[in-house]
Amino acid sequence: MITRPVHDQGLRLAARTASSASLDWDALSGAQLVEALSRHLGEPSHRLSYLLLSVLERRVPLASSVVEFTRQWRIDGLVTPLTAEYARLARSLPRRARPLAIVGGVVVDVTDTSRSRFTTGIQRVARETVTRWTRDAEVTLAAWDPSGRTLHGLTDDETGRVLLADAGAVAPVPPGAALIPFDATFVLPEITVAAARTASLRSVVRFGTRRSAAIGFDCIPVTTSETSGPGMPGAFSEYLAMLSLTDVVAPISSAAFTEYSGWAAMLPGAGLTPPRIETVGLPSQVGSVDDATVARVRAQLGLADTPVVLSVGSHEPRKNHLNLLVAAELNWRRGHEFSLVLVGGNAWGDGEFQAMVATLRRKGRAVTMLSGVDDDVVWSLYRSARCTVFCSVNEGFGLPVVESLVSSVPVITSDFGSMRELGEGHGALVVDPHDPTAMSDALERLLTDDELHAELVALSDSLPRPSWDDYAAQLWQLVVGPDTGTSEAAASGSATAETS
Repeated sequence: MITRPVHDQGLRLAARTASSASLDWDALSGAQLVEALSRHLGEPSHRLSYLLLSVLERRVPLASSVVEFTRQWRIDGLVTPLTAEYARLARSLPRRARPLAIVGGVVVDVTDTSRSRFTTGIQRVARETVTRWTRDAEVTLAAWDPSGRTLHGLTDDETGRVLLADAGAVAPVPPGAALIPFDATFVLPEITVAAARTASLRSVVRFGTRRSAAIGFDCIPVTTSETSGPGMPGAFSEYLAMLSLTDVVAPISSAAFTEYSGWAAMLPGAGLTPPRIETVGLPSQVGSVDDATVARVRAQLGLADTPVVLSVGSHEPRKNHLNLLVAAELNWRRGHEFSLVLVGGNAWGDGEFQAMVATLRRKGRAVTMLSGVDDDVVWSLYRSARCTVFCSVNEGFGLPVVESLVSSVPVITSDFGSMRELGEGHGALVVDPHDPTAMSDALERLLTDDELHAELVALSDSLPRPSWDDYAAQLWQLVVGPDTGTSEAAASGSATAETS
């Protein structure tokens, strides 16, 4: 059990008392509950109110409820707000309330990753990073229920979607228990744009943590909102408001650092203390596959011996796949033979893209679309490709750029931001992504100019190759704080659970 100050021990005793299975929610009066709790509680505070409301509600309370409860406690004493809250919940809660786990240590929110069978860039980062953390430290993996109000431990299936095969152990959470982070180190390796989840996270970060950290992927819904789906800019602004409460945000590239630093610079104007912004650049690493696997994948996809032009990424408008299709068609019309393979899930606003794919296929063009494939297929396609194309109109990092270059495959990418930062001078041709003719010309050069192709392959050797191990270790140091090492965190940061 973690050693805490006496006052916090009192809080835990209060939580155990309030969550005891022996309490009869129909018979116990508010006065009796106050008497059971008041023996252990000190002066009113938001942290105390957060804990009390969490125990009563069996879920994370909203920040507004915590603030109002504390205000009433200071004005009228504990009896008035606690009696009112108890009476309200006694009417609405089921007779057998769910178990409760009050959890300290390192809690990692992997809600989206635990539910998805696809591997987006964000989910690859979450899986690779969290898997490595489990090898060296005890962490609790958590996800919000569909309502976005109740946090719980992961099921076996959810854990299997998050952790890779060589993961370590995770801290157990009782099945079905509502998880309440308290005095925890809380980590968000994803983004959240679901309103209820974001609101719940605000309360956790503000009242339930001693330290909080998040990965900063990009600020695209703000900087280029026209490329985002309906409602995304507003939802992302709420996410940024939640991030303003964290201790540290770790952008994934220099370009993302510029965006988050600009956002952080605005916060003092609203009387807010910005989080620490420190770049932890994503690694340049791909998985390995043998020649037999590559040959099998090529045969299964019917790629034969024609050159492969590969594009990895979802089909949302920001990824610019319409211009890629135009560039490919211009080259097919010039008589060049190649197969275009697009790996990525469907997304909002892809209707025009899907229609153009259908038109090209009717004309006999070799367009293959894959979604939800195993990593072995993706790594095999990189090894099979003559070149790749990743000409997004905005990107926080661009994993497909480095994955292609590390695979010794030249890439055509955008001439600005993180994509230029990663690719220029390291084996990429950079072009204006808004100009499909420029994209087409670059593609033709890579399809026909063997000397240029060889030069770019040679340049890819100059790309720095930090590993996922390097990334996870550097990010962990930001998560646990400058004065805490991995071994110490593993010893003293383990999760504790008070269950009923």
